[in-house]
Amino acid sequence: MNTIRWIGLLTIAASVAAYGCSSNPQQSNIFSGDDSGTAGPSEDAGNGGASSSGASSGSTGSSGGNASGGSSGASGGSSGSGTSSSSSSSGASSSGGSGSSSSSGSGLITDDGGDDNPDIDYSVAPITLTMSQFTVPAGGEVFYCQTFANPWGKQVDVKTYSLDMGVGSHHMFAFYATNASAVALAPCPSGGLTFGPYTFSAQSPMLTTTYPQSVGATIPNGTGFQLMVHYLNTGSTTITSSVNLTMMIAKPNVVTNHAGALFLNNATMTVAASCTGTGCPSTESYTLSQDVNLLSANSHMHKYATNFVATTSTGITLFTTTQWAEPPAKVFSPALPLSAGTSITWTCTDVNTTGEELTFGESAVTNVMCIYTSIFYPVSDVTNPVLGSLAGFAGL
Repeated sequence: MNTIRWIGLLTIAASVAAYGCSSNPQQSNIFSGDDSGTAGPSEDAGNGGASSSGASSGSTGSSGGNASGGSSGASGGSSGSGTSSSSSSSGASSSGGSGSSSSSGSGLITDDGGDDNPDIDYSVAPITLTMSQFTVPAGGEVFYCQTFANPWGKQVDVKTYSLDMGVGSHHMFAFYATNASAVALAPCPSGGLTFGPYTFSAQSPMLTTTYPQSVGATIPNGTGFQLMVHYLNTGSTTITSSVNLTMMIAKPNVVTNHAGALFLNNATMTVAASCTGTGCPSTESYTLSQDVNLLSANSHMHKYATNFVATTSTGITLFTTTQWAEPPAKVFSPALPLSAGTSITWTCTDVNTTGEELTFGESAVTNVMCIYTSIFYPVSDVTNPVLGSLAGFAGL
């Protein structure tokens, strides 16, 4: 598994927001994409996610969520309770090359990867949250949610996330779930437009993220997780899959910096039927309400998109890509400071080949999206580490 490193002393914290599509289980996410990212949605049938083993402060899996089945397919599948368990393995640590402006691996890694990360508390076994198995019919698009209680029973700082979603995954979120209890896996009542405070997200089937020294994703006391997944099956046979998210936590008092996700969504966009040929741009802007230090930048678009660009009012190009699926993220090392009052403008160009107006929505194949994301620090509220406008919270 490839990874990328942030080189140098990064006095920062990290949270995640990610989305995308994959035709094979490569590693990518909004701040750590695969350079060979595909240009289309997930294909073919397959099985994903092995169940976890062992036990720790083991809460059982639960469900609950706020999203329902996708607009271009039925959300068939089995439901049941998942598991929260521990593992004796070192979980998600790995090593890789030095940091760069474009990601090429599975996660953001400190210089202290492997089993000797000075921030990781190796006396606490890794915790794996396993969603119950579900199916995605041929041509189907589904949105499943499952909620898990806080497996540690206290506030912790996550240092490493390691994700395995299997074939067919489009994206996932690990939303905060206050006072969560076990409920069975189910189609999300609000479909793919579920959103809320979150700590981790990904757009690739496999992803490992280890935060830099002194950085951690804070899970508040009493807060669990609502795992929300979006799967897209463009193949001719049913996919059977599951999702595993493994976490390793930091030693007490070593995390002094907490990061969040800058999530900027153009939720009112439409693309006219006349936008053929070179397509039409959709543009939105957001003004920062606080000073931020950006650690990464990425985009999220759907299949009709051909170009994305994000710039600041100070003349900085934050991110650009022509890939609608799994675009490699841009990593800022050192972090890029932006002052409060700086505006970020992001533009997507879509070519409409349907003959009908395209509207913003959850489906990767029948709707459009234009989203800019960054990981930043500092976070002012660890219980809600997402910065953006209310319109940006329309979700994925």
